[in-house]
Amino acid sequence: MIPARRLLEDMIGDLADGLLSLGGEGLVRPTDIRLNLPVETRFSQTTGGARVIADVPRLHTRTDFDLPLSRLTMTLREIPAESLA
Repeated sequence: MIPARRLLEDMIGDLADGLLSLGGEGLVRPTDIRLNLPVETRFSQTTGGARVIADVPRLHTRTDFDLPLSRLTMTLREIPAESLA
């Protein structure tokens, strides 16, 4: 059975949560993370509007029949709450 694919915002949130959970008390705390990942993307039309579905590739190997992968490039940066006021 093929697992359900995530919405783009869910995938980004899961990535951020996972990376930020690597730091703990007494350990290195990431404050600036740059990612450049292969992703499978598609658009889905729902009653609420168009949604972007994006997730990590399902397969490690690719064939000529597979759609080309997209790339997700982003930087996750910690910003002190005082600077947002």
